[in-house]
Amino acid sequence: MLKRGGSVVDAAIAALLCVSVVNPHSMGIGGGVVFTIYNASTGKVETINARETAPMNASQNMFDNATDDYKKEKPGLYIAVPGELRGYWEAHKRHGRLPWKELFKPSIELAKDGFRIGKALADAIEETNETILNNTALCEVFCNKSDNKTLLKENDNISFPRLADTYEKISEGDADVFYNGSLTQTIVDDIKAAGGNITRKDLLDYKPVLNEYALNFTVENYTFLAPDAPFGGPVLALILNILKGYNISSSSVSTRDNKTLMYHRMIEAFRLADAQKNKLGDPYFENITELLKNMTSDSFADHIRSKINDDIKQTSNDDENIDRGTSHLSIIAEDGSAVAVTSSINNEFGSKVMSPSTGIIFNDQMEDFSKPKKINVNKNNFIKPGKRPLSSMCPTIIFEEQSRKVRMVVGGSGGTNITTATAQVILNYLFFDYDLKKAVAEPRVQIPRDNTTVDEKFDTDVIKGLEEKNHKIKNNTELTAVQAVVREGDELCAESDERKGGRPAGY
Repeated sequence: MLKRGGSVVDAAIAALLCVSVVNPHSMGIGGGVVFTIYNASTGKVETINARETAPMNASQNMFDNATDDYKKEKPGLYIAVPGELRGYWEAHKRHGRLPWKELFKPSIELAKDGFRIGKALADAIEETNETILNNTALCEVFCNKSDNKTLLKENDNISFPRLADTYEKISEGDADVFYNGSLTQTIVDDIKAAGGNITRKDLLDYKPVLNEYALNFTVENYTFLAPDAPFGGPVLALILNILKGYNISSSSVSTRDNKTLMYHRMIEAFRLADAQKNKLGDPYFENITELLKNMTSDSFADHIRSKINDDIKQTSNDDENIDRGTSHLSIIAEDGSAVAVTSSINNEFGSKVMSPSTGIIFNDQMEDFSKPKKINVNKNNFIKPGKRPLSSMCPTIIFEEQSRKVRMVVGGSGGTNITTATAQVILNYLFFDYDLKKAVAEPRVQIPRDNTTVDEKFDTDVIKGLEEKNHKIKNNTELTAVQAVVREGDELCAESDERKGGRPAGY
């Protein structure tokens, strides 16, 4: 348990460190993170972009000749320069109250003493079974100690002694222990041993990007603040600006016909917004100023909405990546401050490279860059040294426009579906008047490739209606989890998505 007297950012960092132990397949200090932070005392909202960057030795065509087995042969080459810990340190310097060391104590205890494996980690271990069994470092942790031939299962005990030692060292210093200190050369050597090309200078030069003015847009009586490109904020803005032109309300889902039409419009809006997303990139490397201006403007949303035919599906898309190694936290503090933060190592267990000396699992975010040989490729997302890849993460803080109080903090995990899943929970709660539990649990639609996928228990009458409008409906197998906290009068309500076994917690 974290000491009292800390800030909302202290709580967020301590919670992220604990999640990195309990769900190491999803996130950790070998990955990257993005914060959206509201400081109630100043009234300001800022974002901290600590997403991973391409190493200086990376190049646009480095994966042109990669075969299916290439990643197994050189997994380290898919590791981008981790930014997670630098993001924590930047957030703590600006908003922390407790000593840095205090933030690590709960996670160090968890890693040392161990815990029972939860459903999310158990599922990830099972899905990655072949890789774990054939990887000495991974098997040392995720296999039974008695024989090293069988995997740990749900409710089995697990501990991370090497990671505990690593966290101890970092807690005694600061982020420099990782980027320019006692752990740096070890990290570089372990990545190099796995075929990677990250250098000591890559770690030394890594800096998070602070934006003191988060992306800001208004829908009806709510003001939304989210991270700008290369994250999903502009896509979320475009989706909601398109849909607000339909005067969305509880009546939009009150009957079978109304609900079918609403979901048809949502799906089309998702695809049209996704087409714009596939032109985005890192604004520090690509000139996307005009595109970002369009994606947050009402006039552009009106133009996009005019392309939607209420009678029949017209749009298609071509997602490049599906990543699942992500975690999200939403927090509102007693003083009204708030944090929405999303962290990722990309796919489950990232690159599958676990440092044998530090216990850190490294990301495979180089996968999130576009490949030049793909069809309809996004040129603004090509690899460049120092560049950050495109991301669907969109940790969002929503204010009531009149009172300027936080009404909702929301975000999700689960790859390219994060933005659309987050949009659906926002629509469910703020516009369709569902209670928060129903807003998060309600079966959702997603838009992989040219199909529409739906969660189990999705309204069968609506499915039939969508099929009549030419939608190809399939079962959704890529689960996206959303976490939200809302203020209802003087009370706070929280909900974590049961799709990944989540549950809310008080602080």
